[in-house]
Amino acid sequence: MAYTVQNAPLSRPPLGLRLVFASGDIQYVFLDFARGTAFNRTKLSVHINESGDAYFKEEDLKNFIQAELDREDISLVSFEVLGY
Repeated sequence: MAYTVQNAPLSRPPLGLRLVFASGDIQYVFLDFARGTAFNRTKLSVHINESGDAYFKEEDLKNFIQAELDREDISLVSFEVLGY
C-alpha cells in the first residue's frame, strides 16, 4: 500500500492524504482531508510543527490500516520515496 501527503488548499489545515492499493487487478485510491485536529474520514490526528506546518505520523496511519483490515502483514510505502 502506498500513500502520499498532498496540499489541500480548501482544507483547514491544508493537508490531504491519498492512499493507493490494489486488490487483484483493480487499483483503489482513497482520499482524506484534514479538518481541525484530525482527518475527516480516518480520524488520524493532525499535528502542527514549530513552523506551523501540519503533518501526521506514519505510525498512526500504519496502525489505522492494520486495524481496519485486521492484518499486520501490510507494507506501507510513501510516494515521496518515489519522488512524488
